[in-house]
Amino acid sequence: MIHMLWLLLRYYMVFFMETVIRKFGNSKGAILPAPLLKELNLDLDDKIDARVENGRIVIERLDKHEYSLDELLAQCPQEKMKLSVEDQSWLNDSPVGKEIV
Repeated sequence: MIHMLWLLLRYYMVFFMETVIRKFGNSKGAILPAPLLKELNLDLDDKIDARVENGRIVIERLDKHEYSLDELLAQCPQEKMKLSVEDQSWLNDSPVGKEIV
């Protein structure tokens, strides 16, 4: 019973928070309360997707995906991956200075 009351209280605290539209320079915006940001795992400078659905503003966190080199190369067209004769000779050339190989 106590667990159910806690869940209801948490639901109302997180999802029913009032805020006010304010002027920010030439724009308008609303401050998002800290518990709401915590629930969405959002912090300063995080990117979000904001849209309108059925007359409501929907805000979703955009995942910060760090791509590996293999993932990035997999997105490149194969014809762009071919080396020119100059590039190929540069790769096959020996060091000329104090390069560490």
